[in-house]
Amino acid sequence: MAYSQEISRERRGAFLFLVDQSRSMNKPFGFDESGREITRAEVVANTLNATLEELVNRCMRDEGVRDYFDVGIIGYGRTNRADFCWRQSLAGRRLVPISEVAENAEVIEKEITVIVRGQPMVERVLMSRWIEPAAVESTPMNGALRLAQTTLEEWIFNNPFSFPPVIINITDGMANDVNSEEELLASAQRLIRLKTGDGHALLINCHIAGGDASPVVFPWNSSQLPSDRYARLLFEMSSELSDRHRAIICEIFDRDLDATPAMRGMAYNADAIALIKLLDIGTRQALVFSPGMAEAEAAGPR
Repeated sequence: MAYSQEISRERRGAFLFLVDQSRSMNKPFGFDESGREITRAEVVANTLNATLEELVNRCMRDEGVRDYFDVGIIGYGRTNRADFCWRQSLAGRRLVPISEVAENAEVIEKEITVIVRGQPMVERVLMSRWIEPAAVESTPMNGALRLAQTTLEEWIFNNPFSFPPVIINITDGMANDVNSEEELLASAQRLIRLKTGDGHALLINCHIAGGDASPVVFPWNSSQLPSDRYARLLFEMSSELSDRHRAIICEIFDRDLDATPAMRGMAYNADAIALIKLLDIGTRQALVFSPGMAEAEAAGPR
């Protein structure tokens, strides 16, 4: 059965995040705990840092962080070309074992506001950081997809039987390094056609914009999307998820599984909450759908 390979250090998985860093990511996207207005770039960076920290925690065992995953972050828009955007000692690296991700976290102290007995209280907490907000140039998304393809071709060559790589693309607009929508779609389809012995790569696209329109998350048909060419394009660019993925997403979102014959890995007009949910589902599915992992762990180190 496709998408059933258990995750182990011998059969590790891969997560590759593509992050829009174009100038439009500097637009407001809500407020933080203190009521300060924050930008799309800040929300994406904060959410992605929290996701990476959660991935590290999931791989933590008594002897340390086990290398169940390789992880990479491609930024596009900081300059006019896409490139991996690890910082400090990871700068210049591509896919990095999760243990090295953990070792190279920048730990910062941050003040957060919590409610205690109905009263706001300020607490200081330690948080890990790997990516900073950026909103600079244009949107070379096609270059990011092509870089993802060449990177994952090499990874699949070295991990031919692993759970397929998961690619999560977070953007607020259309690519401007293509001559047509068909060119961008072709790059996405080449990426999706990559496969291991356990199935095709999974490309999940998350369009963020905020505003008054309700987010559309994991649609099963393009008719569920707004009448917008870009929304339909992202739908076509996104992977159709397997029955295993469909079942768990229907459970989380309280949908009728029988009435949901298919599902695409995408969100359109996502707000901060929808972004968090999509990243959570996108990164935990490999563990959720690996039925042998618990037994393997119980048997001891591998």
